[in-house]
Amino acid sequence: MFSYLIAFADNTWSMVAEMAPYLLFGFGIAGLLHVLIRPEFIERWLGKPGLGGVVNASLLGVPMPLCSCSVIPVAASLRKSGATRGATASFLSSTPQTGVDSILATYALLGGLFTIVRVFVSFVCGLVTGYLIELFCKDTASRKPNAQDMPFMQMEGGLLTSPGAKSASENCCASTQARLKRKLPQAASYGFVTLPADLAHALIIGLLLAGLITTLMPHHLLTGALSTGPLAFLLATAISLPLYVCATASIPMAYALMAAGLSPGAALVFLITGPATNTATIATVWKMLGRKATAIYLLSLILVSWLAGGLFNAALRSGSEVATIHAHDALHPSAWKHGCGVILIGLLLFSVWKGRQAKVPCCAG
Repeated sequence: MFSYLIAFADNTWSMVAEMAPYLLFGFGIAGLLHVLIRPEFIERWLGKPGLGGVVNASLLGVPMPLCSCSVIPVAASLRKSGATRGATASFLSSTPQTGVDSILATYALLGGLFTIVRVFVSFVCGLVTGYLIELFCKDTASRKPNAQDMPFMQMEGGLLTSPGAKSASENCCASTQARLKRKLPQAASYGFVTLPADLAHALIIGLLLAGLITTLMPHHLLTGALSTGPLAFLLATAISLPLYVCATASIPMAYALMAAGLSPGAALVFLITGPATNTATIATVWKMLGRKATAIYLLSLILVSWLAGGLFNAALRSGSEVATIHAHDALHPSAWKHGCGVILIGLLLFSVWKGRQAKVPCCAG
């Protein structure tokens, strides 16, 4: 029993340390994106009818640092701001699947090839989902938002800010230098306090579950039909649908399942369907876009992820790439990564405490 606890702690901490430097860097980039992207830019990009708006929404969603919870109010606001049904669905599909933090974390645990494939498939999922909804679901006229429509996307000097921030008109006389000085503190606050608080609960649970799977499930337990093919994809989908996981928290779980023998293609299915199909997102799609759009949303995600998973496995059958991906089974973080792991854990705990002190709801998962 004691040996299992030691192995569990070692496996879990190794994943934390391996992901930590990439996550910390991703948090910093996410903070900069948060303060630099203007709301009117988003509205203009997503307001285009037809394929153009859908492509823009999927492109915008891939790097956006929004988890499964926080993407919902943003998508609702974009819809009220004039975004079409297809563009809104595309944004809802691609955004929770990735983000700068999860992209870097994917590279840390699963390697560069898997990272590129995951980003590309996330974009394609958003594109296909949005275009099919744009094609088969007639849009209704949307209205421009008032202040109540966008309480979480108010303007301050052209920046995305939280409720209670000063309006742009109140800051119009402020100097450019003063506005620039405000950007870095806002970016640091979002990147290293707000975003970690949103991810903390789901990420910690995901890491603990991954540690348990890695410790208790023998390596290559999933073999044959349960490793590749339709049964493996069905297993990955069945595991991911009831789980409330964000794009980052799903990575160590996918790593653990691959260590148990699940194929890279099936792990890709898990990473795509898990973050984008939680109950809150499905309920939002149903309410905003309708029953028909919800059915298209779910079927598109599952079918595209299955097709991508099959193609990924087929491309890896030469053996060398598969060996490269599975070489991550044994993690040996260096000393500086262990240091980053300590910083990451401290940051997660601090951000949760800070969020509770301020009574800010977080993505508890």
